[in-house]
Amino acid sequence: MQDGAVIHEVMTAQAAMEFLHVQLFASSIGDFPDASILHTACLRRDGRRLLLVGSKATGKSTLTLRLIGAGYEIEGDEHVFVDGVQVIARPRACRIRESSLPYLPEMAQIIMASPRYQEAWSGTFFNVDPRAFGVDWRIERGAVDCIFVLRPNHGGYSSIRPMQPSALMQCLMSQTGWREAHRNASVASIAAVSSSVRAFDLSLGDHASALRCIECALKA
Repeated sequence: MQDGAVIHEVMTAQAAMEFLHVQLFASSIGDFPDASILHTACLRRDGRRLLLVGSKATGKSTLTLRLIGAGYEIEGDEHVFVDGVQVIARPRACRIRESSLPYLPEMAQIIMASPRYQEAWSGTFFNVDPRAFGVDWRIERGAVDCIFVLRPNHGGYSSIRPMQPSALMQCLMSQTGWREAHRNASVASIAAVSSSVRAFDLSLGDHASALRCIECALKA
């Protein structure tokens, strides 16, 4: 129900969850009707904003939590709206796969105490308020300073190398959605972001070396 009126009827908890997910996602998009939406985590460090871009199963969410533990401020772990050269994270709690818990032993107790839900096709997820980790969760519109494109290297070392704007734009376009009526403006925004930031290709293996790679890139 919404505002006292029935907006949809479902027969199972799974169907209710899926419906609510779609409703909340549509509501978020409605707040920024002209902006494109980029699949990325968004964090800050010393006033500088960085994005972690990667497709599913690259380890983006787990690395995001590692960065929180290392003192980074989180804005979002899933999407940002891109408007010109500025971005703003879509407000959403962190969603953590149960299979990620062995990689986050120091956070496992907090994660497991959070609400959980089951997806028939993806397994169990925990829905964790970032403030549960003792951090200040603020979402602000602003420019991006650095983008890291993640490539999975599970079981290996992490390494990093600079990316050219053209290569970055190609990667960002593959992770971006937009309304058809705003296609040209959305492509222009992605091009503007790609040419205004420093970008790195991060081969994501062990987290300790990944954090060192990111720290070195931010200090360069």
